[in-house]
Amino acid sequence: MFLKKVIKNCYFKVKKTKVILSSLKLSDRKLLRILNKNNKEEFVQYFRGRKKPNFFINLGGKDKTTELFRREFPEELGSIIKNADGICEHKFDLLGSGKVNLGKKINWHCDFKSGYCWNPKTFYLDIQYGNKKGVDVKVPWELSRFQHLATLGEAYWFTGEEKHAKEFINEINDWIENNPPQYGVNWKCTMDVAIRACNWILGYYFFKESKEITDEFLIKFLKSLLIHGKFIENNLEKSWRGLISNHYLSDITGLVYVGIFFKDTKIGEKWLDFGIKELKKEMQKQVYSDGCDFEGSTCYHRLVLELFFFSTLLVVINDKDFRGENYREITEKIFGKDYAERLYKMFEAVLYLLKPNGRMPQIGDNDNGRLHIFAKREVLDMRYLLTFGAIFFKEPIKIREFGFSEDSLWIFGEKGYNIWRSLGENDLENIKSKAFPDAGWYVMRNNKDYCLISCGPNGQNGNGGHCHNDKLSFELMIDGKDIIIDPGTYVYTSYPEWRNKFRSTVFHNTVVVDNQEQNRFIENNLFSLRNDAICKCLDLGEDNEKIWFKGEHYGYKRLKNQVIHRRQIKFYKKEKKLEVIDKFQGKGEHNLKWNLVLSPVFNSNLEIHSDKLRFHKEFAFYSKEYDKINETKKFTAIIETELPFESKFDICLKRKS
Repeated sequence: MFLKKVIKNCYFKVKKTKVILSSLKLSDRKLLRILNKNNKEEFVQYFRGRKKPNFFINLGGKDKTTELFRREFPEELGSIIKNADGICEHKFDLLGSGKVNLGKKINWHCDFKSGYCWNPKTFYLDIQYGNKKGVDVKVPWELSRFQHLATLGEAYWFTGEEKHAKEFINEINDWIENNPPQYGVNWKCTMDVAIRACNWILGYYFFKESKEITDEFLIKFLKSLLIHGKFIENNLEKSWRGLISNHYLSDITGLVYVGIFFKDTKIGEKWLDFGIKELKKEMQKQVYSDGCDFEGSTCYHRLVLELFFFSTLLVVINDKDFRGENYREITEKIFGKDYAERLYKMFEAVLYLLKPNGRMPQIGDNDNGRLHIFAKREVLDMRYLLTFGAIFFKEPIKIREFGFSEDSLWIFGEKGYNIWRSLGENDLENIKSKAFPDAGWYVMRNNKDYCLISCGPNGQNGNGGHCHNDKLSFELMIDGKDIIIDPGTYVYTSYPEWRNKFRSTVFHNTVVVDNQEQNRFIENNLFSLRNDAICKCLDLGEDNEKIWFKGEHYGYKRLKNQVIHRRQIKFYKKEKKLEVIDKFQGKGEHNLKWNLVLSPVFNSNLEIHSDKLRFHKEFAFYSKEYDKINETKKFTAIIETELPFESKFDICLKRKS
């Protein structure tokens, strides 16, 4: 009876939402009333002439920015223009697709990789996905995020060719005409609605002075942005269980952007005030005190950091007391000191987590998620974040080997570049080992030798939505070369069986007991795990000779014959050798399986010595970004044994005689 009542209430809530949201269709009269203007002519004249709000794409600094870019990054200029020209021809490379020509007219409702298209006349709450094998809803969502507008805008600033502005206008006109509010797949996920709004606003600031921006387009564009804002407000992504994640953070980031864009209206003020208030709350909820994102994923840490950073930056540069470089001061004034400190710690976490080659190790999910994309780079290359953080906080997270990122010129301009140059720089050899106890990420560093160990919670307060069964797993780099790597993510809903394989225990560099998962999967739920494998770090230290870690997890205590896996890892600096000691506490006979996934680009001889284990090579899979998969190899060993049991193995590079 209770269940029927809940279902009935949910049904009427949906119906009510459908009626309320029909008001999203804006007439010119209603638009003018919101904007407090008498007629379209008055409004257009005012809007084109307004000096505020500020945006980090600063038209006033255009000449200096492009001149500096030409001087510092001449080799990147040609690829920007080439990629922009490809966008004008509707050639897109999204989520592992490679360059695909979408034809003269883009179908915004289509997963162009599988050919499946959603009905554009379907009400957004009725859209279904994840029920057709090989079909990925993320493809139309990714295209409709419009992150390619930054590339178009950059090319426009360099060349002055109006074809780039025309493409910006034509794409937005076409999208609006073919995606009526609340209908079609591109209104299904509020997060993507919000990211689209942010990138539309970014694109506008690149092209706002173009002669192609007509009054008619401007009115249509602003109407749609207001509709986006109202839709976000009405569809905030708070789950019924109270779980709040990067989706909700994206929603409020979108409200901050549209709120500032319409800051001189009541609705804009409302969205902005709400966004700032919620950013403060989410910084406490979604970021641990050690500076790591609470979702258990290094790549989602990047996404969440971008969401907090860009929204905070936009608020800061529009404050009356902002003087061009006092970013931290204004952040503390508006958001508070604790907020500013946690934001800085997020950048600091990147400093320690990045491998010596500037790539982020993969713990948990990686779906290539970003807010803005100003430069083409490998998905795991996150060096640019350190440039952002160094300029914003004027802190010594500037690494000589990583250099200055071109992304920062579009955000901070010449002034930011001068701030960066004035800062003292650090070297990789000075970046020491670091523990992130809240996230359960433990980093061993010794110049170009690196090891990251996963020994933390499932993330999302135990839900494990973006977490993998990687407890006591590790990544290893020696002499700047990837050796042992995490396998990555591959895909989400398009291939459920592969989704589960890539988050399974046997795909990671740990030990599988009795062919069981560390955390049990939940049937028909690809974004949750049973919270079985509670972890504990028992010891961590360093001396002149070695760095060591000891930890254990309790995921196998649920077995009839309980098992506790304890792992000790030691890295010997001079010998460049990793020693792993595995202890299994419990009773009875058990099957134990070790896995060590090799980097597909590793081509040196590796030596593995063990007292009790016989390792042999097998084929394995690796995904360095979403929907890309490569074959690689792994070392594996299997033993049937009575517990308690202890074994040891060493990993080192075979030295030339």
